[in-house]
Amino acid sequence: GAGIVKRLLAFARQTKPQRDFVNINDVISTTLALRAYHLKTSNVKVTTKLGPDLPITVADGGQLQQVFLNLIINAEAEMKASHGKGKLLIKTEKTKDNIRISFKDDGPGIARENLEKIFNPFFTTRQVGEGTGLGLSICYGIVVEHGGKIWAESKPGKGAIFIVELPIVIEPEQLPMAEAPASEMPKVATARMLVVDDEATVRDLLRRALEEEGHEVECVDNAEDALELVQKKRYSLILLDVKMPGMSGPELYQRMNKITKSLARRVVFVTGDVIGTGTQEFLKKTKARYIAKPFDVVQMKKEINQILAEG
Repeated sequence: GAGIVKRLLAFARQTKPQRDFVNINDVISTTLALRAYHLKTSNVKVTTKLGPDLPITVADGGQLQQVFLNLIINAEAEMKASHGKGKLLIKTEKTKDNIRISFKDDGPGIARENLEKIFNPFFTTRQVGEGTGLGLSICYGIVVEHGGKIWAESKPGKGAIFIVELPIVIEPEQLPMAEAPASEMPKVATARMLVVDDEATVRDLLRRALEEEGHEVECVDNAEDALELVQKKRYSLILLDVKMPGMSGPELYQRMNKITKSLARRVVFVTGDVIGTGTQEFLKKTKARYIAKPFDVVQMKKEINQILAEG
């Protein structure tokens, strides 16, 4: 019970919805970048057909990223369990008054009697320990809150397709807006930062967001280069991905800790795997600070500035 609730809270982080103008194609691209490493190791080939004339809409980009990430992870898990690899087609298009996003996999499909039930909390066909069954009900809640619809279509043995339809919202007033968070931003001095992440989209996203705050940002795509840099230059903060090919984030952290304790104290992990027991134990043991993916950019800036303000 308690474990499930903890997972649920980790997934649906309790931040106020941040409604803003959103480009759904960008949200899909960023979400795929966050999951690219796992998809590759699961032998899942992703094809995207993103509508070039997709209108901008008003939505909570962070929440939608949670929905898309969950649908991608589910498809990946089903295909991997079924035949050790898979093909995932993600499409976005404009229908009459909506934006339609679909996720088509070549997994085992969903039994007809389960198609209606999969969005119920705690409904799962997985074995004990393989998942909570909460993911799709959270997706359903977020989509409905956006005035949209989510459903699945499937023929057993022929894969499944999950479809999300969102209304095209032009005016921010059409949706309950969160309070402007700018005033809550802790003011901090400009800092030099190092971003270590093997995903180009994540690196760019972090670099852009931090440069907007006036910080100086350097980026590398592997732990080995980062280790070299931290011995030559002084960084106020090192944003470090947990899972990377070659030396992992935790391994780099331990190497830095051996060089000097103060260096390791400047590390903030960026992880999409807060729920995984290995990552959880590591963060608990080291008391290392972390930011959970998928992150809301405004929230992430606030957390980083908070960390800098605390020194």
